[in-house]
Amino acid sequence: MENKKRKVYGNFKNNIILVLLVLGGIFNDLVLRALTIGGVFKLKPIVTSISMILIISILALFLSYKNRNYVYIILSGVFSFLSAANYLYYTHFNSFISVTLFNQAKQLGKMKNSVTETLDIKVLLFVIPTVLLIIAFKRLKKKGYFEKPEGKVCKRQVIRPFVLGTVMLLMVSLTLTSSDFSRLKKQWNRSYLVEELGIYSYATADIVKSAFVPKPTKVNPGDFNEALKGLVDENNSSRIENEYTGILEGKDIYVIHYESAQNFAMDLSFGDGEVTPFLNKLSKEGLFFNNFYPQHSIGTSSDSEFTFNTSLYPINNGTVFIDHSNKEYESIQKLLNEKDYYTMSMHGNNGDFWNRDIMHENLGYQEFVSKDSYEIDEEVGLGLSDESFYKQSVQKIKKIKEEKKKPIMAKLISLSNHYPFDDLKTYGEFDTGYLEGSDISNYLKSFNYADKSLQVFVEEMDKEGLLENAVILIYGDHHAKISTEDYEKIYNYDKDTDTVLAKDDPNYIKVNNSYLKQVRKTPLIIWSKDGSLAKKVEEPIGMVDVLPTISNMLGVFNPYQMGKDIFNVEENTVAFPDGSFIDKDYYYSSSTSELYDIKTNELLVREDLDEDITPVIERIEQRLELSSNIINNDLIKYYKEFLKNETTKTKVIDGKEIEILSE
Repeated sequence: MENKKRKVYGNFKNNIILVLLVLGGIFNDLVLRALTIGGVFKLKPIVTSISMILIISILALFLSYKNRNYVYIILSGVFSFLSAANYLYYTHFNSFISVTLFNQAKQLGKMKNSVTETLDIKVLLFVIPTVLLIIAFKRLKKKGYFEKPEGKVCKRQVIRPFVLGTVMLLMVSLTLTSSDFSRLKKQWNRSYLVEELGIYSYATADIVKSAFVPKPTKVNPGDFNEALKGLVDENNSSRIENEYTGILEGKDIYVIHYESAQNFAMDLSFGDGEVTPFLNKLSKEGLFFNNFYPQHSIGTSSDSEFTFNTSLYPINNGTVFIDHSNKEYESIQKLLNEKDYYTMSMHGNNGDFWNRDIMHENLGYQEFVSKDSYEIDEEVGLGLSDESFYKQSVQKIKKIKEEKKKPIMAKLISLSNHYPFDDLKTYGEFDTGYLEGSDISNYLKSFNYADKSLQVFVEEMDKEGLLENAVILIYGDHHAKISTEDYEKIYNYDKDTDTVLAKDDPNYIKVNNSYLKQVRKTPLIIWSKDGSLAKKVEEPIGMVDVLPTISNMLGVFNPYQMGKDIFNVEENTVAFPDGSFIDKDYYYSSSTSELYDIKTNELLVREDLDEDITPVIERIEQRLELSSNIINNDLIKYYKEFLKNETTKTKVIDGKEIEILSE
């Protein structure tokens, strides 16, 4: 017994730095989850993290006893950097880093002010384990702790941690469901993977997926996915005329890509009045979709653009605008070009931001007007102010209308209402009452400025006579970066006492997952000067549904759309790229596998509703996989080639091969 104790102590003593490495790695994983997604004290990610660290550290055992400790220190630094980088990334993008995102590194440089704002002192927590490890190593080395005769690497030194790490991984794997394995393979839901399996397992799975999973091979014409044919057939068979069919044919359409606009702010008023008085006016005079949800992934604004234009879902392992800008898509621009429209996009930022200069051309825009074409005479936030951008854009639109003498579709991408909302001196005066000095107050001031700028655009357009045969479509691209605590300040404010309710007050509203999802809705408005479209639509609608809905109004049709014309469905389900969904009754969070009642925001017992919910979840996963398959494999291109081959035949005349349309 005494010998066994000495042996255990000896092993511990000989591997003290490895033990500290494992403890430090677990610390970083716990802190990362605590600062981002929660689930700190779940056993599964702790066990998985220990096993991953042990297996990764095996490489050091092939080195001499003295040198292997340096490898442990390097690994500790890697774990600290990985955790810190993911924390910073999460605070900005609400997701975790993927190897495939390195293509987007240049985007961070272009929005350095916004990214710099995410830096805070908490990031230093991740450095603690490495610093302590170095201190321990130096002190022990000074005492001659690591002076030990060198010999050959013992097999048991390698086998023991390998077996222990493997057994722990197998134990965890036995607890995983088929959905968990699917998430690991497809990397659709990063937050779920980090919460359930820890940052090291997620990062390893991501690297394996990126490095070893074969890339999609070139598809030959005709070898298209049968599911795509099913989608096309479904869309063709479900075309139904309704009261909105063709009502916008031949009209100019001006699309406002409204940065970080959220519905909740439209309902707020303070001493200086409504936060967004003009947007509120447009919502009453136009077609207002009160339950509109963007469906972006990590590509934020670019994802919303992509989905608006194509009715396909964004991908989770990268960004379509950057990683798949060479693929073929059917878009609202291409459909309108065929109707003799002139299509253009306008943005006061650099043309290559989010790869727009390449992707907009691929989507079918005939012209992209970017920063180089504007006079940067006033800056707010990240660049050219919205007010100046709109004023200059009106004159450019007027010139295009005079030259082209045809209907026009122009998309204007706003910029000023972008995080970090810190340009308070140029927003103008707007009193936010008890919220003054808070982050959410700054957001509301920024939104108020953006609203005034939007009013300038509409009034300038009207002054130039550009609204007589036109509609303006406004959509919020994604929610703003606002903390849960700030939302709670708003929804728990007691006007009678001019205080915020305490958390133990029976009337206190806890802003949980369901509440957050709903409060992050953004506006979707289709407005015309004559007010003929005035109506509020309560049915939940997602970004994928916008193209089918307005296509019907414009008299065009996209057979590859993933969404539905909202006026042709009785009950709509809005699916999100991570597999979550929302409808008029439920919100299902894929990252937590939790189901909520929409009306009460109460957490429901999932098991009682599995029979109803599981088929919905499976259908959503199939749709997301099909959309991803379309993008990754360029299936629209090959399907079009297949159709072309099916509908034509060739005949040789005078030595030339001539295509003849078949009947």
